[in-house]
Amino acid sequence: MMDQLIDTLNSEQCNLVVLHDGRVNTFDGVGVRSLYHLQHDEPEMLYHSKLAAKAVGRTAAKVMAQCDVDEVYADVISDYAYDTLRDAGIRVRYANKVDHARFLRIWEQMGEENN
Repeated sequence: MMDQLIDTLNSEQCNLVVLHDGRVNTFDGVGVRSLYHLQHDEPEMLYHSKLAAKAVGRTAAKVMAQCDVDEVYADVISDYAYDTLRDAGIRVRYANKVDHARFLRIWEQMGEENN
Protein backbone atom coordinates (compact mmCIF):
# COMPACT_ATOMS: atom_id res chain seq x y z
CA MET A 1 0.00 0.00 0.00
CA MET A 2 2.84 2.40 0.77
CA ASP A 3 4.06 2.04 -2.82
CA GLN A 4 0.70 3.38 -4.01
CA LEU A 5 1.05 6.39 -1.72
CA ILE A 6 4.55 7.04 -3.05
CA ASP A 7 3.25 6.81 -6.63
CA THR A 8 0.50 9.30 -5.76
CA LEU A 9 3.04 11.63 -4.11
CA ASN A 10 5.04 11.70 -7.33
CA SER A 11 2.27 11.62 -9.93
CA GLU A 12 0.04 14.26 -8.31
CA GLN A 13 2.94 16.56 -7.49
CA CYS A 14 1.64 17.10 -3.96
CA ASN A 15 3.67 17.41 -0.77
CA LEU A 16 1.75 15.01 1.47
CA VAL A 17 -0.39 11.91 0.96
CA VAL A 18 -2.35 10.43 3.85
CA LEU A 19 -4.05 7.03 3.93
CA HIS A 20 -6.58 6.65 6.72
CA ASP A 21 -9.50 4.21 6.92
CA GLY A 22 -9.05 3.24 3.27
CA ARG A 23 -9.24 6.82 1.99
CA VAL A 24 -6.32 8.55 0.30
CA ASN A 25 -6.05 12.32 0.74
CA THR A 26 -3.50 14.56 -0.95
CA PHE A 27 -2.29 17.93 0.27
CA ASP A 28 -0.50 20.77 -1.47
CA GLY A 29 1.22 23.59 0.27
CA VAL A 30 4.56 23.68 1.93
CA GLY A 31 6.21 21.54 4.53
CA VAL A 32 4.84 20.83 7.93
CA ARG A 33 1.93 23.26 7.66
CA SER A 34 -0.45 20.64 6.25
CA LEU A 35 0.42 18.30 9.11
CA TYR A 36 -0.03 21.07 11.65
CA HIS A 37 -3.48 21.92 10.28
CA LEU A 38 -4.50 18.27 10.24
CA GLN A 39 -3.28 17.81 13.81
CA HIS A 40 -5.45 20.68 14.99
CA ASP A 41 -8.46 20.45 12.64
CA GLU A 42 -8.77 16.73 11.80
CA PRO A 43 -6.47 14.76 14.14
CA GLU A 44 -8.43 11.57 13.52
CA MET A 45 -7.13 11.57 9.92
CA LEU A 46 -3.59 11.08 11.22
CA TYR A 47 -4.39 8.48 13.88
CA HIS A 48 -2.99 5.10 12.73
CA SER A 49 -2.47 6.44 9.23
CA LYS A 50 0.22 5.96 6.60
CA LEU A 51 1.91 9.03 5.16
CA ALA A 52 4.10 9.78 2.18
CA ALA A 53 5.80 13.18 2.11
CA LYS A 54 8.32 15.08 0.03
CA ALA A 55 10.32 16.12 3.09
CA VAL A 56 10.17 15.21 6.78
CA GLY A 57 12.09 17.19 9.35
CA ARG A 58 12.16 17.08 13.11
CA THR A 59 8.98 19.15 13.63
CA ALA A 60 6.95 17.05 11.20
CA ALA A 61 8.24 13.88 12.84
CA LYS A 62 7.16 15.12 16.27
CA VAL A 63 3.65 15.81 14.96
CA MET A 64 3.52 12.36 13.37
CA ALA A 65 4.63 10.73 16.62
CA GLN A 66 2.09 12.70 18.68
CA CYS A 67 -0.69 11.64 16.30
CA ASP A 68 0.19 7.93 16.41
CA VAL A 69 0.99 7.62 12.71
CA ASP A 70 1.81 4.00 11.80
CA GLU A 71 4.12 4.35 8.80
CA VAL A 72 5.97 7.13 6.98
CA TYR A 73 7.77 7.45 3.66
CA ALA A 74 9.84 10.55 2.85
CA ASP A 75 11.65 11.53 -0.33
CA VAL A 76 14.03 13.37 2.01
CA ILE A 77 14.26 12.91 5.78
CA SER A 78 16.56 14.50 8.31
CA ASP A 79 18.54 12.27 10.62
CA TYR A 80 16.75 13.91 13.59
CA ALA A 81 13.35 13.12 12.06
CA TYR A 82 14.36 9.53 11.36
CA ASP A 83 15.45 9.04 14.96
CA THR A 84 12.26 10.66 16.30
CA LEU A 85 10.03 8.42 14.19
CA ARG A 86 11.97 5.23 14.98
CA ASP A 87 11.98 6.04 18.70
CA ALA A 88 8.17 6.41 18.50
CA GLY A 89 7.88 2.95 16.93
CA ILE A 90 6.82 4.28 13.53
CA ARG A 91 7.91 2.32 10.43
CA VAL A 92 10.06 4.58 8.24
CA ARG A 93 11.12 4.38 4.61
CA TYR A 94 12.97 7.08 2.72
CA ALA A 95 14.79 7.83 -0.51
CA ASN A 96 17.42 10.12 1.06
CA LYS A 97 18.46 10.65 4.68
CA VAL A 98 20.50 13.79 5.30
CA ASP A 99 21.97 15.62 8.25
CA HIS A 100 20.04 18.49 9.79
CA ALA A 101 22.02 21.27 8.09
CA ARG A 102 21.53 19.73 4.64
CA PHE A 103 17.83 19.19 5.38
CA LEU A 104 17.38 22.87 6.23
CA ARG A 105 18.95 23.86 2.89
CA ILE A 106 16.62 21.47 1.03
CA TRP A 107 13.66 22.74 3.06
CA GLU A 108 14.40 26.33 2.02
CA GLN A 109 14.75 25.28 -1.63
CA MET A 110 11.26 23.76 -1.41
CA GLY A 111 9.83 27.16 -0.53
CA GLU A 112 9.85 27.11 3.25
CA GLU A 113 10.89 30.14 5.23
CA ASN A 114 12.08 30.41 8.77
CA ASN A 115 9.46 32.45 10.59
